[in-house]
Parts: sequence; C-alpha cells; structure tokens
Amino acid sequence: MELDAIKLAHLLSGSCEVSLLCKRGSFIHDRVSRESAFDVVPVSFRSRRFSPAMIRQVRRHIRQHGVGNVVFFGASELKSLYFAFLGLDINVIVRHGTTKSHRKAGLIHRLIYSCVDHHVALSKHLLNNVRYIIPSADEHNSSIIMPSFDMPSTATGHKTGQHERLYITHIGRMAEGKGQVDAVKACAALSDAGIEFELHLLGGLKPDSYGDSLKALVDNSGYRDRVFLEGFSDQTSSFLQRTDVFLFPSAGEGMPNAFIEALHHGVICIAYDNTVFPEYIDMGFHVHLVEDGDVDGLSATLVRLAGEVDEQLARSRSNIELAGKLFQPSRELSDWLALLLNT
Repeated sequence: MELDAIKLAHLLSGSCEVSLLCKRGSFIHDRVSRESAFDVVPVSFRSRRFSPAMIRQVRRHIRQHGVGNVVFFGASELKSLYFAFLGLDINVIVRHGTTKSHRKAGLIHRLIYSCVDHHVALSKHLLNNVRYIIPSADEHNSSIIMPSFDMPSTATGHKTGQHERLYITHIGRMAEGKGQVDAVKACAALSDAGIEFELHLLGGLKPDSYGDSLKALVDNSGYRDRVFLEGFSDQTSSFLQRTDVFLFPSAGEGMPNAFIEALHHGVICIAYDNTVFPEYIDMGFHVHLVEDGDVDGLSATLVRLAGEVDEQLARSRSNIELAGKLFQPSRELSDWLALLLNT
C-alpha cells in the first residue's frame, strides 16, 4: 500500500499539486526524498482506531493548503479521518487495494463512509468486494482504475535457452498467504525429478514467526542451496530479465504490481485460480492458473513447464505488448484526473 501511494503521488504530481500525508516514521516518511515532485507531510498518531492528533493535523493541512481532493489508501484510519473531513468542502476518494472480509453495514460504519464521495477498486474482483462490504458503494459512486506500470523500453523480452537451470522468481511482501511457502514446497517436485532450478524470493524478511518458519522450511528442504532469500530489492527488473518462470501462488490479491511487471517481461507466469488472476486471462494474457491452494497441482505445472520452457516463453512474449497497452501510465492518469475536482 505504501509503494502504491508513492507511485500515485508521482503520477499525479505532473498534473496537479500533491501532498502525501503519511505516518511519522513510516516506510513512506523514511524512504521518500524531500526533493520529490510532491510534498511529504508526516502525521503523528498512535492509535489506528481513533486519533485526535491525526484529526487536528490532517484538518489543519487541508485548510491551510486549500486541498480539494483527498485520496485515501485503505480504510483502517477512516474513523478518525471522518472527523478530519467533517464540514469541509472536499472530494474524498477511498482507494481499495485488498479484499475485505467483514461487512461494514452497521450505523457507525454507514456514518463513517458517508464522507466518501467515490470508491476506487483495482480490479473487478475488488469492485465486487467493495460493493458487498460497503452497502453505500454502488454503480454510481464506485469504479475500477487498474494500476499502471511504466516499463522501460530496455525490457524487450526473454531469450530462449538462456539458462542451464530453470530460473524461478517470486516478488512480494513476505507474509502469510503471499505465496513464498507454497513456492518453496512446489519446487520439491523439480528436485525429485532431477530438474536443475533456482528459486529467488524477493522481499524484506522480518524476524517474526513467518520469517522464522520460512527460513526453517528452506533449511529443512533437500534443495536449500537452490533457494535464495534475496531480501528487498528495488532492482526487480534485473531479476526478471534472467527469469524463466514467475511463480506467484498468493492466497489472494487485488491487482499486484509484481505480476504486472512480470507480464511486461514476457516470462512464464503461474498463479492460483483465485481473486483477480482469472481476470488476466479475460484480458488476453497467456498465464497458467492452478486450482487455489493446490500445491501438488503447482508442482505438476512446474515440472510440465520445465519441459516446455522455450515454447512457453515464446507464447508469453505476446504479454509484453498487451501489458504495455493495458497498463500504461497515461491511461491510469486520465482515469484518476476524471475523478478529481478542479484539477
């Protein structure tokens, strides 16, 4: 979510004045340069449920700078922000990037969401989820804006016969359900079949229970020397340029940037048949979907594709041109500007 907020701020800053409000000491506050094309404004607060400090600081910034549009990523602080927005003549847009499970149908939630003018979802799956979860969201005040990806022209696709080993990459936040565990387990079939491979997992690994269990899984496998925990990297393209298979068995996504980037590189893409992933096939992409949560099916698909690498890479090259058309930044910018007032 933090990276998406930064990305949208950069995209909009070329067309309108942008301030990016974030929690003091957060990922955004620590990493985004003060010399960027937009202002980074840290806000101090402790509670995510209700914070008078947040209310005061956000309300003060809106008034002092004549803010007319607010795009809010997520929903967890909306209880506080309702009071920050109360009585102000602003256009409030909530951008939804994850699937929610608990319906917001009570009187309190109806009141809180009454300050929202429009809901933006990243995919059909998320739009349906938003309209179910939030009763006030309907066809008049909710819509889809797919994210974009500004892919350098240097990413021209994959060459066949490039590796002696099958080069597999996973990119994503290291957390339960994000696919790293299933990716490691699925590679057991490659090892058993005598197929040479490397699995590279990109993402910051925290010293928590998930990180410890993932390390233990790798260490206890019979192929620990072929699994690489690369950590966080802002050079994902360099990994994808070497990749044969992008393996992304996530339990569910909104519209993941990593998957879009992999499509831009024309590599073989594998995911579970859940949430947003069937939409990629509907859009015309050549991807491989496995029954949701079926690690054995994932293993079988890996082994099969290992014997068809050149053929599958050739078919996946068509994804490059299609991704360039569907996920171009100018299209996303136009979609957002249509929702903003007085830009």
